Amino acid sequence: MNVQTAQRLAELRRTKGYSQEELAQRLGLSRQAISKWERAESSPDTDNLIALARLYSVSLDELVGAPFGGTAEDLVEEAAAATRETTRERARDEEQLRVERERAERALSAVTEASAAAAQAAQAAAAAASRADTPERIPLPESRFRTNRADGRPSRRRGTLSSFPYGIFTVILFFAIGIIWSFDWAWLVFLTIPIFRWIAGVIEDDLDRSRADEEVPR
Repeated sequence: MNVQTAQRLAELRRTKGYSQEELAQRLGLSRQAISKWERAESSPDTDNLIALARLYSVSLDELVGAPFGGTAEDLVEEAAAATRETTRERARDEEQLRVERERAERALSAVTEASAAAAQAAQAAAAAASRADTPERIPLPESRFRTNRADGRPSRRRGTLSSFPYGIFTVILFFAIGIIWSFDWAWLVFLTIPIFRWIAGVIEDDLDRSRADEEVPR
């Protein structure tokens, strides 16, 4: 909309004694929309042009201000162009929203699969630890070490925590973090593997010592 037409709309509104708020209420619009028309920042669409002409009791040519060189056809075409641009912007917004929704669904699916895989790994580790445990009670801390038949040297028996496939869990966690956030720092999860093994060893040693102390004859 050109400046002359915007001034004409403001002049007609003031002539009829309407404030921007009152005009907005009659048209079912916001005051900001009326203000943008009168500042030539946007154009009313065809329906609003007709409503304004009826409200001001003028023709469309009079509404757009023939003395300023404007015509109703020009303003209608400008309004139609603005409507088409608004439609294109809405379509772009909907497409962007669809892409973001699909991305969120893929991330959620990846997290769900990673959680299921981690749960299965934990169950497998628990089953393996249960099979590895012997029915005898451990009399001494050294019982956590069993003899290797090949060379006669003792080998350490793996407890429940040590049997947990933490390496597999970190791989799953790495991909989950990378998909949801970023792979740039997801690799840091692998640094927790030696920490987990050290903590597991300390906890299992403490448990073995406690069991041995309970079984030592007094």
